[in-house]
Amino acid sequence: MTRQLLCLGLLFASLEVSAQEAATSEALPTLEVQALPEPERPAAAAEAAQNPAALDTVVVTARRKKEKVEVVPISMTVLDGGKLAEAGLFRPQDIQERVPGLVVSVPNPRLTSYTIRGLGSSSANDGLESSVGLFLDGVYLGRQGLSVFDLVDLDRVEVLRGPQGTLFGKNTTAGAFNIVTKAPTPEFEARAEATRGNYGARQYRGSLNGGLIGETLSGRLTGYLTRRDGLIENRYDGRDFNDQRKGGVRGQLLWAPVENFSSRLIYEYADAHEDCCAFALTSLREATRQRDAYMEYQREAIAPYARVVQDDSQIASVVRQKAVSNEINWTLDNGLTLTSISAWRDWRFTPYNDDATTMRLIPLTGVINEHQQLSQELRATFKAGDFDFLGGLYYLRQELDSRERNVLGRDLIPWVFGGIIRQNLLPGATRSNSGFLIDLIAPGANVEGTTIRSTAEQTTDSAALFGSVDWHLTPQFDASLGLRYTHENKEATVSRSRSALNTGGDPSQPLELPGALLGVLGLQDPRNLLLDVVLDQIAGGDYARASQRSEGELSGQLALGYQWRPNVRGYFTLARGYKGGGINLGVIGPSVGETFEPETATSVELGVKSSFLRRRLGLNAAVYHTAVRDYQALTFDNEQTLIPNPRQVNVLNVGKVRLQGAELEGRARLWSSLGLRAGIAYSRAVTLDFTNAPNEDDRANTKDLSGQRLYNAPILTATAGIEQALPLSAALALYSGLDYSYRSDYYGTVEHGRGSKTEAYSLTNLRLGLRHARGLDVSVWVRNLFDEDYLAAINPIYGVGEYGAIPGDPRTVGVSLRANFE
Repeated sequence: MTRQLLCLGLLFASLEVSAQEAATSEALPTLEVQALPEPERPAAAAEAAQNPAALDTVVVTARRKKEKVEVVPISMTVLDGGKLAEAGLFRPQDIQERVPGLVVSVPNPRLTSYTIRGLGSSSANDGLESSVGLFLDGVYLGRQGLSVFDLVDLDRVEVLRGPQGTLFGKNTTAGAFNIVTKAPTPEFEARAEATRGNYGARQYRGSLNGGLIGETLSGRLTGYLTRRDGLIENRYDGRDFNDQRKGGVRGQLLWAPVENFSSRLIYEYADAHEDCCAFALTSLREATRQRDAYMEYQREAIAPYARVVQDDSQIASVVRQKAVSNEINWTLDNGLTLTSISAWRDWRFTPYNDDATTMRLIPLTGVINEHQQLSQELRATFKAGDFDFLGGLYYLRQELDSRERNVLGRDLIPWVFGGIIRQNLLPGATRSNSGFLIDLIAPGANVEGTTIRSTAEQTTDSAALFGSVDWHLTPQFDASLGLRYTHENKEATVSRSRSALNTGGDPSQPLELPGALLGVLGLQDPRNLLLDVVLDQIAGGDYARASQRSEGELSGQLALGYQWRPNVRGYFTLARGYKGGGINLGVIGPSVGETFEPETATSVELGVKSSFLRRRLGLNAAVYHTAVRDYQALTFDNEQTLIPNPRQVNVLNVGKVRLQGAELEGRARLWSSLGLRAGIAYSRAVTLDFTNAPNEDDRANTKDLSGQRLYNAPILTATAGIEQALPLSAALALYSGLDYSYRSDYYGTVEHGRGSKTEAYSLTNLRLGLRHARGLDVSVWVRNLFDEDYLAAINPIYGVGEYGAIPGDPRTVGVSLRANFE
């Protein structure tokens, strides 16, 4: 750890030390994001020609229009898609290595969560939506899992911090994660990349772009294929879990029959079929230890970095998604620009999970999700003197079908009740010396194959009216005001049922004497009459309800910007974000209601964006204070069963949460061979009053977490990097890159349970390459250079107080070959 912290300190120091040397050094421009043309400012090209050492102008669409990042009154990080590809960062969880204050956790696709400034949520309850708005090419993604695909052929990624209540609007109390892919152009371009690495890693990515009918119709085709062996060993049968097997294709057509009209049609398909997701134990309750001891079962030791499990059933994750979208832009003669974005997306997730043992407890479990969404957005923008106006309408319909299945095994009843006997009555009791007593009452073999099905279906209709105006009061002073009214209606049904009992017992097991005699006589085994009662106590009985929620809410933003000097701009932002309330899509106990209230965030932010040394050094800083009301916190269902169901977690509202912190980011191109970047975020995200938090010891909402940090909320995150190029000839150059990221410790679950904590860790990545002017590039790379042990995701296994984790990737090495033809 000391070595990595020293490395970070040296990188930050380099910004200041090298800046002094750069005053007389010749520099070349560096691209943090691919710059877009800015025809209304022809002086920008002349300025760049006069000062080739300047950092390139970064143009973003964070406010639904093209503008320089320096004038946007928002704390944001913009990442160039080409730089991400060069560094081998292609998954959403990889992006957090470049963005201070961002945490992305992916226990499995359904449970993916995003956190910005400490605020975020998991979709462990399917009725809970993300606090971070996710957008792909202008289209809102209704579930976090829709973003879990390889990020390829990107133009840029914009991460906006703080509430974005006006233009992005829906579910942006924490911020927005905006992915922008490369659009078709008439110019021919072909790109191909092949990567090989250890652990059987193989990646193939490519794109083909060009004009199909002159400059009227252009097309772009992108595809990828990713393979990697599993990193967790299953000692039961030697299989490896948590591999990577996914692929996808994106096809685009850009129709521009005239200069002022364009239509961009996008089709996407992605597929992943992986042996995932197995969790290595990080903690185990005493009750579970006693149950194991009764069954005379020895499970793997708690050692998550050993990367071993014991599973005797199928472990798999199948994800398929399809999407179509069309964006139309039409600029009229009077300067009015009309934009329409129509989109449809279908996402299906099918998991196959084991009970994490070689016993027959619950040999098959999982929550199948099917999600469809249809959205339509209409926008109009125009200028009138010193005013820029934007207004629009938005509609989104989501249909969610969630189906949980739990198939029970013959060992479940003796495991549950034997553990109770051993812990409370007979400390030496085991299956061998007392199992016949349980069999006389409720034979476990008769439960084999019983299936418990829980279903939830929800339809959501969301409509919004929004608008904003930017007033250029003086050449130095701007004011912006935006408002959005959102109305949502949600309807859902929830049910649970149990299949008929296996009254004949397990045919693979010897017949028990009482059952055999009764079977000869043609009589029903009376012990089966108790099984319904027993299973009600273990897993709950039949359940059904229908719920509905309708609400409307106002959100918005007021921002002031002032150009103190030509290279220094300050801003003040007051923003209110809104995240809709919802329906608890699970069986509810006495601690929660059928529905929960909306989450709102009111934030005050003060920031400065600046450049120095003739734009060779750029520094951005921000401080903020955010008050969150009715924070939507996960809690356990508290249904009075002997085995709590960790997947049927529910939502309650926490009255007040406070976010406070500061962020600093810098980048520099100080001379022709060296570029630097660095960023750090300090965040204190705490609950002011949370006396009814879930308690992992008594399985009730009796824990007081008032004044404690939110989960997935590290206090300190930092990132830094060095890029260096060394020309070897007029056509050949050697380049290298060193990247570093750090995050302090944080809890991975809302209740701060033992075993749910991720200790502080840092990652260092290194790459070295050779680039030819004709578009050929070969590089060798090492990720996690120092082979640091860390936890990438944490998830409850059996219930409150028992957790498993997915360890982060160990050191990986490989080689990449790229070819670009233009």
